[in-house]
Amino acid sequence: MSSQAYFEQTLGILASIRQHETGVLQEVAVVFAEVIAADRLIHTFGTGHSSLLACEGMYRAGGLACVNAILEPTTTFETGAVAGSFFERQPGQATNLLDRYALEPGSVLVVFSNSGVNALPVEVVEEAKARGVITVAVLSRRYASQAPITSESGVGLLEVADFVIDNHVPPGDALIPFKQDAFRAGSASTVAGAFIWNALVAETVAILESDGVDAPVYISSNMPGANEHNRALVERYRGRIRHL
Repeated sequence: MSSQAYFEQTLGILASIRQHETGVLQEVAVVFAEVIAADRLIHTFGTGHSSLLACEGMYRAGGLACVNAILEPTTTFETGAVAGSFFERQPGQATNLLDRYALEPGSVLVVFSNSGVNALPVEVVEEAKARGVITVAVLSRRYASQAPITSESGVGLLEVADFVIDNHVPPGDALIPFKQDAFRAGSASTVAGAFIWNALVAETVAILESDGVDAPVYISSNMPGANEHNRALVERYRGRIRHL
């Protein structure tokens, strides 16, 4: 069954992440913990379906309250999926985009981009680094090695990000072949990206706890004591996180 093949291949991808990305995940979690201890923000960004992963980090049960998702209508599907795909390939947008968010020096930015080559994600990282922000790219190394680069600098996220986490998803994203392998269905980058993000959150919280630092983590609103706990976190970060 194709569903079983999808299960098996997706589990294989997650196993590959666990096997090969543990070192860099630990390094990035240390950076996260240092940023949080210094009362700075963790910013997230992605275009198209990768914007879902930017949202994954923000305002959710078990998630870090200091996450600032960079979300604009043109980078999501709000103005249309086709228009968003066009926009993410157009150079020269990063400066105006980041001016709308509080990217202070010493904060960290995580950019999700499966191919790692489109102009906007690459230029967002380049601009963030120019502002003194630590940058992390979550992408498919295999995909990035094949896809044509659309940034004006002629480089991809592999070359510009301070840290790169490989999501181990094959080029093209989809896993299950049909029509004699002319097409594929069943994408994996969202599953892999959410897995990577939440592994980072778990490791970051463990580091903060071992260092005696209170981790700013939201509790599900249906749990006892959640409203008071979450309200305090919202008040702490409301003025610094645009979409809170």
